[in-house]
Amino acid sequence: ETTQVSPSKYRKTCPRCNSLLKINYYEPECMQCGYVDYSFTPSQSNKSKKTLLGAGTRYVLRYVGEFPSLKDTVAHVKLQRLRNRIIYGVCCPFCKLAMMQSSLSGKRREAREERYKCAEGHRVSLTPSREGNLGWK
Repeated sequence: ETTQVSPSKYRKTCPRCNSLLKINYYEPECMQCGYVDYSFTPSQSNKSKKTLLGAGTRYVLRYVGEFPSLKDTVAHVKLQRLRNRIIYGVCCPFCKLAMMQSSLSGKRREAREERYKCAEGHRVSLTPSREGNLGWK
């Protein structure tokens, strides 16, 4: 992935081999010898570009459990970065607080089930529905 930056904002030629530098990820890099200008700082316009993660991809998950009274309750989920992986950021469907991923000791989890708990003590499991869509229970 390359980033577009105004050419006047960074060094254009490599100090080692005099070939052109290209912006790769965040710094100008020489494709010939591998030199990278780590002193480069990207402009603010670069940081505002929206990626799939940065665009705030949100999901509205329906209840897929066995209690009819919760049938119309939805949970809001957003993709978030945690170090080098993408996780779900779950908003509690009951109190609207952020939830943290947890595990219930002593209980066997279903295939592809992820469990979350909020500060109020509400517990939610994200799991595929019978149709294959992601839902919560």
